[in-house]
Amino acid sequence: MIESLCGPEVNEDYIAHVAALDEKLQQRPPDESHGLVAMQTVAGQELHPDMEKLKSRSLVKIREYFLSKIGELRKPKTNVQMIQKAGLLKYHGLMHFLRRHQPEIADEIRATYEESMGRTLHQLFKAYHSQLSKLELDIATKHDLIVVEEPASKSMFSPKSAPASKRTDAFSSGDRANILDSVESPPILVHVALAEEKRFPHEAILRSVLKHLMDAVTNEYLFCIDFFEDRSGEAFNTILGKTVSLILENLENYLFSCWDSIGLLIMIKLVHGLRMVMQRRHIPVLDSFFDRINLLLWPRLKVILGAQLKSIEQTSPKRLGSITSKPHPMTRRYAEFASSIFSLHGGMESLGIAGGGEDMLLNDLMNLRIGFLKLLKRMSDELSTTKEKLVFLVNNYDQVLSLFRDRHVAGVELTSFEELLVHYRSLFVEEELLERFANMITFVQNTERNTTPGAATTVPGASPQDLSHRIDLAQVEAIVRGFAGMWRSGIEAIYQDVLECFADFRNGMEILKQVLTQLLLYYTRFQEVIRREWGRQPPSFSAELVSTATILVEIKKYSRQL
Repeated sequence: MIESLCGPEVNEDYIAHVAALDEKLQQRPPDESHGLVAMQTVAGQELHPDMEKLKSRSLVKIREYFLSKIGELRKPKTNVQMIQKAGLLKYHGLMHFLRRHQPEIADEIRATYEESMGRTLHQLFKAYHSQLSKLELDIATKHDLIVVEEPASKSMFSPKSAPASKRTDAFSSGDRANILDSVESPPILVHVALAEEKRFPHEAILRSVLKHLMDAVTNEYLFCIDFFEDRSGEAFNTILGKTVSLILENLENYLFSCWDSIGLLIMIKLVHGLRMVMQRRHIPVLDSFFDRINLLLWPRLKVILGAQLKSIEQTSPKRLGSITSKPHPMTRRYAEFASSIFSLHGGMESLGIAGGGEDMLLNDLMNLRIGFLKLLKRMSDELSTTKEKLVFLVNNYDQVLSLFRDRHVAGVELTSFEELLVHYRSLFVEEELLERFANMITFVQNTERNTTPGAATTVPGASPQDLSHRIDLAQVEAIVRGFAGMWRSGIEAIYQDVLECFADFRNGMEILKQVLTQLLLYYTRFQEVIRREWGRQPPSFSAELVSTATILVEIKKYSRQL
């Protein structure tokens, strides 16, 4: 034992001999025959100085060994876990010996490890982030607003990647949200990504950094429990304090010029997913760190949403370029943006991850919708005719709804646009029919208004029957013959007009059905006026009335083209 304790080697035999020495150094129960503690015997007292020398020599040797192994942690490209496992944890019994006989040395070993490991991890994460920054894909800039005024979209200072009025990638989540399904996937291998010329949005870079951090935290947390017998987390805080501060600083620097609201919302959900991973590992030491990340992400998201709302509310339609009845580019940007946000928002409240942030998000989206609808109305007022205004609104509402349905947006956002589309479609139907069948429609509406119950009271002494006889026979005859002569060409003109007016074929065909159905209803009501007025003695021109069956046959021809 003496040879091993005094020799240069630190191995399994050495561990066993230190354990034996430790046992001898400890006070033992009194000897049953003499009632003495071993060290109180004559032999024990003679051996005591030698035992103390062996203890002192062992303390020095153990100290030198541990400091040597900890020093290896600072070397470049060191396999940290290998040193921890084979060089430190394997000899945790020696650390126990230090704590019992020289706690000051044990504290020195711990402090040295914390300082060395903290420096090593800080350098590793600093280098990794520096390498990852070369792979970052720029998604959005401050020019990527839902509404971009014409001078700004043509400015020489605008990004060269794409004209702002044509960009939608900054507003669409695309497949970026897939990262939320693989939060525990291996981190990005920089050398592989560089070789394959890959680029990543910032949420992918943040996930890789945090995945490495979580694995490092897990390793250090368990190591400190096994080696230092520290369950308080104090050693962890000392070891990873600088690394955590570095990650937060890098995130702050990114957020300072970040305009990627989609990415921010993905990162918020990503942080929640990673928090759940650490909870499943029963390692809670990163909870406050994740909270600090959220406190950085939410305010920046609020700033970006505010900028988007400002771009909508403060824009003059006259500065949006040429406004036609077709869907405006900003409509697609709004629809992509809103649908992406709603898609990512799904489940946030039930997960309890936002701390009230989800309410702020929904309120901002509501304000965004209200502002967008007001802007559309102001833009429609720039068009000259009522029909152009209606077509513009229908086209834009329909484009929003198409994207919302594709992205499975539900709730008040969807129903708001559905109600608007139904309303303005009906207004267009009336406007389209008045353009070609105004005489008949006006006659039907006026006649029905004058013959409804209570209408006669507006004329003293008159009854509905009296008013019905005021119908102008010549006017009715002109309407009958006019309709008979042009109804087919009128339907064809409506068909062509609807195809030209509406950008989406499906929307156009739905409107065509409504127009033709409403035309048939108006003509049916016109025939009813004639029957009610003349009964069984219709005027001669009644023979020229077109039957509803004939009109239905013609309508079906267009239905087969749908």
